[in-house]
Amino acid sequence: MNLNNILSIVENKISSLNCDDYSFLLSKEYEDLIRFSNNSINVFDSTENIAIEIYLGKDKKRASGVIYNLDETSIINYLDSLFQYCNDSPINNDYTHLPSGPFTYEINKHIEIDQINNSESIIDHVENSINSALQHGASRVCGSFTSRMSEIILITSAGIESKDESITNLLNIRAFTESKSSGHGLSCSSSIDDIDSEKAGIDAGDYAKSSINPRQCNPGKYDILFTPTVAADIFQFVGHAASADSVDSGDSFFANKINLKVSSDDLSLSDVGNPKNGIYQRIFDDEGTPTQSTKIIDNGILTNYLHNITTSNKYGVKSTGNAGIMAPFCWNIDVSSGNTTFEEQLSSINNGLLITNNWYTRFQNPAAGSYSTVPRDACFIIENGKISSPIHGIRISDDIPRQLLNIDSLSQTRKWINWWEVETPVLSPSIVIKDVPVTRST
Repeated sequence: MNLNNILSIVENKISSLNCDDYSFLLSKEYEDLIRFSNNSINVFDSTENIAIEIYLGKDKKRASGVIYNLDETSIINYLDSLFQYCNDSPINNDYTHLPSGPFTYEINKHIEIDQINNSESIIDHVENSINSALQHGASRVCGSFTSRMSEIILITSAGIESKDESITNLLNIRAFTESKSSGHGLSCSSSIDDIDSEKAGIDAGDYAKSSINPRQCNPGKYDILFTPTVAADIFQFVGHAASADSVDSGDSFFANKINLKVSSDDLSLSDVGNPKNGIYQRIFDDEGTPTQSTKIIDNGILTNYLHNITTSNKYGVKSTGNAGIMAPFCWNIDVSSGNTTFEEQLSSINNGLLITNNWYTRFQNPAAGSYSTVPRDACFIIENGKISSPIHGIRISDDIPRQLLNIDSLSQTRKWINWWEVETPVLSPSIVIKDVPVTRST
């Protein structure tokens, strides 16, 4: 069944339900995935997936869901069940009708035909990253390359019918030595031509080679230099905490902080829906409102929450174009650059650590921003402005609000980060944070 037939079935069925509001967002993804291990490609898989996210509103009640089985019978049965669920739901006193179009969308990108299904370029990048890592000290390399093209169609009861498309390319590589030390490298871009596979491989190989024979690190508080990969993990949660829904649900450390100081004066941070050369570009949100750049932190001051139409009506402000039908969320986090180089950041630390990668970030208290994370791959002690020795077996446990207020510097250079630990794309500098608590991992 073609897309037009699917859309027609959905729209005809929803129209018969006499909803006050409805929307359906059809997404079609084409994905090429390469996995490699032991220095060789061992999986190359191409997939195509179609799904429809559906929202229904009736008598101030709401329901939403996603359907993947798109034959006519499945669609009709699913919509009947979703409508019944909507009727059985409690009244939402914040219920707001979907925004009315038409809107004007700013388009600053296009999909180049030669980037679609370009398996030869993907293989070249993977082989280049493997060879670069091996030339820089690795004995064994593994990782993945994902190239994904997304097409979306949004139709709403408020008269919006819009289309968008984007491409995401993600390269992740881990390198190992015979001594089992490891290093991580990555490169992300909307354009496959901008993937720096050589640099990703060099980073992974150099880190692995430099972290041979790590020693234990004494627990305590350290000034820590976080590379963009790790800093981005912190900043994505800053974006999540800025969602008005997170604030309302009691899960945000930014509650009641608008126009108050929440970070170092050097930090500014924005959510950007359609960034030039960004990772995940959207010209409209899930309600059809145009996406935009929204300043969350401006020189240390919290200036805005992220809104959809429901939360914006509740707060008496305009939607920021961040729907999520049920809850606003961030698209891409753009973190301000600083005025120092990475080398200057390193030399500024007398007693500290360099952390290049982290896994398993978990929150003990989201409202306080209390979390822990486990540094992985290459970690180093910094003494008198120089890397002295590799370390292993540590855990960082801290509060993000404290960390934001204790940012000592941000680097001039920034890097797009998006991988399985950083689900929201972040354009991040490296950062130095003062007095970070470090313990031994168990």
